[in-house]
Amino acid sequence: MAAELGLERPAESALRLWALMSARVEEDQDRRVRELFTAYSKASDELDAVDGDNAVAALEEQRRTVLLEIEDKAFSYFRLRAGIVAAEQALRLYRDKHRSSMMLRASAAFQVISRGAYRGLATQPDKDTEVLIGIGADGSSKLAQEMSKRTRFQLYLALRVAGYHEFAQSRPPVPVIADDIMETFDDFRAEEAFRLFADMANVGQVIYLTHHQHLCDIARRVCPNARIHELAAPLAQERRAA
Repeated sequence: MAAELGLERPAESALRLWALMSARVEEDQDRRVRELFTAYSKASDELDAVDGDNAVAALEEQRRTVLLEIEDKAFSYFRLRAGIVAAEQALRLYRDKHRSSMMLRASAAFQVISRGAYRGLATQPDKDTEVLIGIGADGSSKLAQEMSKRTRFQLYLALRVAGYHEFAQSRPPVPVIADDIMETFDDFRAEEAFRLFADMANVGQVIYLTHHQHLCDIARRVCPNARIHELAAPLAQERRAA
């Protein structure tokens, strides 16, 4: 999910790598079992087709050897398959646990930014994946792609806020840089966004870039501890000097 900011936890990486490697070994084991079964079938056919005690005894020994190897490989295959299923289940539970935590954060942030127009977020299955939906104050649902551009920007910000808090829980926080992402926000939603930024600033650094003066005024009012740096425009200064 984009909300996770492309940051994967080490435990999840290890589980995914183990499952991937095990799947490759499973493919090799499966191929070897099929080869052995073919050899066993061939030995059985040859045994039925020959005469003579010595030849029969030799082929019978060959068939037993192949049968024992098939049995051994089959047990190895099932043990490996059980391990893969366990790893996949652990990975699924791990993702669900952290996704649930992040979804709760994102839902709360989205409710704040939307000023209650949406009461939260949820997911619904779509073929082999899941899609994100917003839950309206009246209980209605709407897919992210069906939302207006302004609402989608609020949703993306809520996901980013939630992802940052999840990241900061297990790693040293990195600065967050946002470049004029509130261009589509009205003043009320901009206020709520700055409050969320102020909360993020309690665990890390938030840098917001804008050329809209009214957003600076809102930031001063909502985040009294924020430092606002106004950068002079060199071109404008040159024109005034001329």
